[in-house]
Amino acid sequence: MADFFLNEFIVNIDVAIYQFVDSIMNPVMDVIFTFITHLGDTPGIIWFILGICLLIPKKTRKLGILLFAGLAFSSVINNLVLKELIGRPRPYNLDPEVWLNAGYTYEWPGLIKMSSSPSFPSGHTSTSIGAAFALLLGCRKKYLAVGIPAFILSLLVGFSRIYVHVHYPTDVIAGAIVGLISALAVWVFIEKVFMPKIVPAFEKKLDKKLF
Repeated sequence: MADFFLNEFIVNIDVAIYQFVDSIMNPVMDVIFTFITHLGDTPGIIWFILGICLLIPKKTRKLGILLFAGLAFSSVINNLVLKELIGRPRPYNLDPEVWLNAGYTYEWPGLIKMSSSPSFPSGHTSTSIGAAFALLLGCRKKYLAVGIPAFILSLLVGFSRIYVHVHYPTDVIAGAIVGLISALAVWVFIEKVFMPKIVPAFEKKLDKKLF
């Protein structure tokens, strides 16, 4: 399936976005986006910390479960299924002739370590958006101050993967789509099944309110 991504339409999308990113790169942004990209490193450091903080108080426990569920589900779909099924090579492993034929010279900036895993879709993007969007969907008005910044950060994590040149832009676009769909699926399950059916059964067995 990896050969599909060599078609002119997709390569041109990647080249156009890479050219824009290359035009805005500078030492200050190098530091900022290198830091941001590491926030999404396995197992999603920033999301793990935020999720634990949300799980501890009873009033935000549901949000913590939503975040972790979105993180886990998007990770399984993206990293264990789609990446292995598609097997797209990383941009630094692509034949340089493909880039040159599209009028672009790919240069590895060396801001982070290279990865040996398949490239499509972006795992950092899908898990970050999966976690943050699931959290945002569950936020009532008073918790939007947490949900909105978290979602914005997840978008920045996605962009950072393009900035450090470890993913093709189309990897990140696809990863964002996987994350959004995963978060929506998780939110529906938790709202329609987990909270009204599974949680009451546990609370009755434990004789204790969990939420």
